[in-house]
Amino acid sequence: MERREAYIAMNLLPEIGPARMRAILEVFPDPRDALGAPLERLQAVPRLGVRGAQILHDWQRHCQLEQEMRRAEQSSVFLVTWEDPTYPAILKEIHDPPICLYVRGNLSVMQNSSQTLAMVGSRFTTAYGEGVAQQLATSAARQGWIVVSGLARGIDTVCHRSVVASGGRTIAVLGSGLDRVYPPENLELCRSIVQKDGAVISEFPLGTSPDRQNFPQRNRIIAGLARGTLVIQASLKSGSLITAAFANEQGRSVFAVPGRVDAPHMQGCHALLKDGARLVETFQDVLDEFSMLPTLQDTRLCREEAERETMRRNAPVPLPPLEFRLWEAMGASEVGIDDLIAELHAPVSAVLSALLALEIKQLIHQLPGKRVRRVHDRQAILQE
Repeated sequence: MERREAYIAMNLLPEIGPARMRAILEVFPDPRDALGAPLERLQAVPRLGVRGAQILHDWQRHCQLEQEMRRAEQSSVFLVTWEDPTYPAILKEIHDPPICLYVRGNLSVMQNSSQTLAMVGSRFTTAYGEGVAQQLATSAARQGWIVVSGLARGIDTVCHRSVVASGGRTIAVLGSGLDRVYPPENLELCRSIVQKDGAVISEFPLGTSPDRQNFPQRNRIIAGLARGTLVIQASLKSGSLITAAFANEQGRSVFAVPGRVDAPHMQGCHALLKDGARLVETFQDVLDEFSMLPTLQDTRLCREEAERETMRRNAPVPLPPLEFRLWEAMGASEVGIDDLIAELHAPVSAVLSALLALEIKQLIHQLPGKRVRRVHDRQAILQE
């Protein structure tokens, strides 16, 4: 078993979350050792408890590791553990980073922490809230910022759709397994996010239902992936305030949009403003806030970074022979992975590794049904 497989297995276990995972690693620096340890040693792990120790000792009874990894591969889902280089560095800074992330889409979109903003709000919207959300999300996308939200009905959905419509990139964080998209009417939106070089992610194993208790846990990831959190419309009981509280706890910036003083659906935003959140009328207010922070890039540098990213994406990517042969064999339309393996007459493991490399280089998308296609605006050349 590899170390990363041990992390994936522990993420599947009940009772073993990020806090207990840290306690386990203090005793067993190699997670594989914990999976094979005697019950007596596990019971001595602080904060693990009797039940947690028993579950960890009998871990094979509580999870089906090989089946989960196989399901993920068949669903074009990447499993990223907190020791993998593709795990977002900004997320490691929070108090309880997820043990494992399930990712469908562009892995590298999670790495651009310098220009990532969480935008959240109420599920029950008004024309005012939706209009402001559309305006701010569109402006963020056009400035090259990545928008993180929770795919919930209402403001979250408006933000994701506005970014996709503007040709930008967005990250949707689910409170369920990636195969249990909630709300179900946003399934097509998820596909659009992936097709536009964004990502849909979750810390929950495949098959996890969108249970109520999952969403506050999900909110810490939304805040943790971003430099700041912008609340666009929220009542005093809105879950968006939980996301803002996580951002504040994590030392990140908090922003809020003002509204009518007598509107219940804006009272949450006004409460944040009273507590010191930065008032936002346009996206320039967000840029101004970051430009004034001495340890962060100013607006000009952020724009220059966006321009460099555009130039990088337009430049042909040099590829080693097998990756280039795969790239050429794909053509302009979708193709099955099994068909590519048959056409190239190369070892299956080599082809799968090359496909993963092409995905990481943002040259291809993996689609449901073990199919792939090129990213339409990327080019490749044979490495000299």
